[in-house]
Amino acid sequence: MSDYIPLPTELLDEILVRLPVESLIRFTSVCKSWYSLITSPSFVTKHLNHSKTNARNLLLKTYNYEKNKERYLLYRGDEKFSDEFSELEYPLSTPFRPKRIVGSCNGLICMVDRNLPSCRSIILWNPLIRKSMTLRMPSQPETPPWWFVLGFGAHPTTQEYMLVSIVFEKEDIEQPSKVELYTQGTGSWRSITCVGYPHGIAELNWSQAFVNGAIHWIAFERRVVDGLLPCSIMAFNMVSQAFSVTNMPAALVRLVNQNLVGHSIMSYGESLAVSCHEGVFCCIWVMKEYGVAESWAKLYNINLPIGLKQIIGFRKNGQVLLSTNDHRLLCYDCETKTSANPVDTESSVTFDSDTFMESIVLVKQGNGS
Repeated sequence: MSDYIPLPTELLDEILVRLPVESLIRFTSVCKSWYSLITSPSFVTKHLNHSKTNARNLLLKTYNYEKNKERYLLYRGDEKFSDEFSELEYPLSTPFRPKRIVGSCNGLICMVDRNLPSCRSIILWNPLIRKSMTLRMPSQPETPPWWFVLGFGAHPTTQEYMLVSIVFEKEDIEQPSKVELYTQGTGSWRSITCVGYPHGIAELNWSQAFVNGAIHWIAFERRVVDGLLPCSIMAFNMVSQAFSVTNMPAALVRLVNQNLVGHSIMSYGESLAVSCHEGVFCCIWVMKEYGVAESWAKLYNINLPIGLKQIIGFRKNGQVLLSTNDHRLLCYDCETKTSANPVDTESSVTFDSDTFMESIVLVKQGNGS
């Protein structure tokens, strides 16, 4: 006679939701009931919400031009950032081509070929459970010149991951943009109406931030006004599947224009931040109240004598994680204006990074068409 006494489902749920992904994946093999519980949408959502209140991992991708080598380094998001990391294997066995990170959501990383004009596929990768899938790119114009932008996120209720593609002509600003949407449920791309899409707007830097159920880009109008390209924050809402625009203050618009390749948008808690950097100087503007244009404020000024390469992201303890011109990673405290925990990296390295929560969300192969 067995001495095993099954735990009540509610208690088991509360125990499992606190465990790391690696353990949960193993526990799906314990029995059918555990597998059903751990892979259920409600449990996945609960685990994701629990992860939000705890340390977040940082996936850092480096590319060495001298060695033509790319590495994926996973740093644990504890209070003390250090040079301790685990190196992850590239998820696909196909011939190697340098990748860029589009964005991350619910533990999934979205990547494409760095050479955008020849990009033919999209990779979705969950580094913690070592699962990935490849999607075909949506349809593209047969003849150039054209640009395209991708965005990656998830439906805030169902947690279904989604991709949006925007294709627009470079020269013919009267030509309407083409928008296509990929959803996990259908496993395919479909054209959608550009509801609320601002005519003639193009995103130049390809950075995105997924906040409040919407993908956000810095977008530019293709006309010059008073010597500047007017720009704003363009968002695509995953629920309404419509676009919206939030204005930026004039001072920030001027800064972005002065740093057309040295700016980026990123998440800042539950809202948005825009960083602009050049040489040793960087400033960070934050939308203190999401969706309220009047709440934009310049929060930080950073001045690094050794030169700042890019802002990687923000940490829960108020520090800014950044890379320098001498190929180091620093945690910079904007209040004390001091840096700590320098991490040396290889020479001639470029950085591409994203933060993501622990997730047991599985990528499911669709038809990709």
